[in-house]
Amino acid sequence: MSVSVAGRSLQPPGSLSDLGRLALAFIDGGPEWLKWATSNAAARYDFPDESTLLAQVQIGLHGSPLTLLPQLALLVSPVKLQSLGHTDLMVLAKAEGGDVNPLLQPQVERILAAQQLLTQADLSAPQAWLKSLEVDTAPVLQVTDLSDRIALVRLMRDPLLASSMGSDITDLTQEAARFAAQQARTPQEFADYLRFYLALTTKPAAAGLGPQARSKQATDAMRTLLPIFFNVLDCPQVNGLPSPTEVGRAVSAWLSTGKQVGFSRVSEALVQVALNTRYFNEGDADARALVDAYVQAAQAMLASVQVRDGLLGQDGSSCLFPVTSAEQQAQLQLSANGIISLREFGRLASATPSATSATSTSPPSPLSPDTPNPSSTEPTP
Repeated sequence: MSVSVAGRSLQPPGSLSDLGRLALAFIDGGPEWLKWATSNAAARYDFPDESTLLAQVQIGLHGSPLTLLPQLALLVSPVKLQSLGHTDLMVLAKAEGGDVNPLLQPQVERILAAQQLLTQADLSAPQAWLKSLEVDTAPVLQVTDLSDRIALVRLMRDPLLASSMGSDITDLTQEAARFAAQQARTPQEFADYLRFYLALTTKPAAAGLGPQARSKQATDAMRTLLPIFFNVLDCPQVNGLPSPTEVGRAVSAWLSTGKQVGFSRVSEALVQVALNTRYFNEGDADARALVDAYVQAAQAMLASVQVRDGLLGQDGSSCLFPVTSAEQQAQLQLSANGIISLREFGRLASATPSATSATSTSPPSPLSPDTPNPSSTEPTP
């Protein structure tokens, strides 16, 4: 026995599942390696599951977790490909093999959209957009990896930008881009700070402010809020690629110890508070109370719902888990290093405050009733 999966010998190679063989075929040299490994008595490879086999064969042969599908111009993890299922993967295999059936392309587009897979054309689109914003030469945007490019595509498609600029690049969006380029130290932070600036400066309280006043207001708000978020960065961590049920158990166990599920970075927390609360220019004490109430509301919501679904990322190692309650929505994110963090939390777009909450003398909800999370209607790459 030279190759085993979950303790079962792969002899002959055909004993790999149909889906596993199909996904392996997308790895250049993958089937040939498996044939060699199963016939080489001197070699010994043990994998806990087929997903691990795919991931390690890809890295071992090419030094990268991502495989290139040249015809589709798609850079993707074979683990992600395996998650598509046999039917959809067969469609991609036909397209990658050069099938010119005109009925095939709409099927490919449907799969890419449903799985939030971005082609090279999608990933390169932000470059021209950033140039139109006059920030394409900003140092923070000069080196980007796949996750950075995905974040920039997501930013381009964010409904918040659509509402602020329509079909044109406006002065306000360029202001936001300049602010983000100055404050950010990573491309993902750039996306956060741009959204933060727009979320803050498009609130009714900012009406009538000029560019300098808007920039000062955003800077002051950032300086007030960032230190408050230092205590909302702790997160649970798991090994491997857990199921939604396992993620839910990890979150429940974490919360049961009195800990909070925090954000993956302070800028991510910053933009969520700007988007989903009434915060505008409160001082330190009031801002801290509002942030505390917002974070506690998120924890209460996570403690009351089950994690049922997840969408594996294009990298094959990160995953998004949307959860909803009657009036709120949240999104948990599993990073490549196994950290489970809160990515979004806000009021459902369809939710409206109850009559009792409108007339109650108790402290108002930290969630702003007139600003539902605009990201809740936009798929996240």
